[in-house]
Amino acid sequence: MERAYVLINCETGDENSVLSNLRNINSVKEVHGIFGAYDIVAKLESDNQDEIRHDLTKAIRKIKKIRSTLTLIAQGADSSFAKRLSDEEKKVLERYMAQAYVLIDCKKNDECQVLRKLSQIPAIIEGNVVIGSYDIVCRVVAPTYNDISDVVTKKIRKLENIKVTRTLNLIE
Repeated sequence: MERAYVLINCETGDENSVLSNLRNINSVKEVHGIFGAYDIVAKLESDNQDEIRHDLTKAIRKIKKIRSTLTLIAQGADSSFAKRLSDEEKKVLERYMAQAYVLIDCKKNDECQVLRKLSQIPAIIEGNVVIGSYDIVCRVVAPTYNDISDVVTKKIRKLENIKVTRTLNLIE
């Protein structure tokens, strides 16, 4: 499965329109408003890397009101993890838990080792080594945004070879 994350800045006040347009693109599997340096994060998945490239260049970047995008391409199945969640667990997460993507820049070229350590943290439910402006993208869930902050500051940033993190809190 090919995967990419697209961080999007859009015109102020047009987030809902952009979100709506993104949801109509075939490879877009998740899309969320976020707090922080970007307005929206979209997760694309497909069995075909060409479909993702097409959707990035011919669909996403053509949406009116998008000012800029930053694309992070996942490196592959051997450089990712996703904890299996039942449908019921997913519903609980979506309804009751705070969620965030954390973008990580590593000190050395040892992203896979960092990813393995991240996979051992219970609050991190998925992670990918990516190509782009960051080295790793992971998804954190916790009861509150303060708890997410604790995971980032007390667990993720304490790992060896973590240089910089950027937390993107999801807005539902």
